[in-house]
Amino acid sequence: MIAMTDLSFKEAFFTRDTFNFNKQILLGEIGAVIGAPLSGHIASLFTHASYIISSVAVIGAIVGSGIVFLGTRAYDKAKQNALSKKEFARDLLFFTPVAFAIACCISYPTLYFLSKHLISYYPVALAIAVSEIAAFMLFLIAINYYRYLLMKHHGKVL
Repeated sequence: MIAMTDLSFKEAFFTRDTFNFNKQILLGEIGAVIGAPLSGHIASLFTHASYIISSVAVIGAIVGSGIVFLGTRAYDKAKQNALSKKEFARDLLFFTPVAFAIACCISYPTLYFLSKHLISYYPVALAIAVSEIAAFMLFLIAINYYRYLLMKHHGKVL
């Protein structure tokens, strides 16, 4: 058996846990891809100010991704008979602050500034959806790197 600190990046990412983790992130992102353009479109019915539409799109992305991610995570843990309140809360304690920091520092600024720019050239929903996909790709790279570091240095598997 390989010690967690001896894990290579390749060994750490070809596991069932990695597949489930990324599936949860991806499904959460689907919630964001639905929530961001929907909320942005609704905001555009009331205002044409791109900064307001982009801000509301970010809020829609946060709500959409959070609801779907938590639901998917709970479902996967229940399916594995590993859903305990304590373990679920502990996972969230390791995941949520870092995910929120990554989202606030990388994803949401990307979503905001890119959508604000693209709204000038494309329909609102398309501009926000494209921006959300770009922001998600950056988030996925960063959160998986964090997950790898957590496994390698602390032996914690999310």
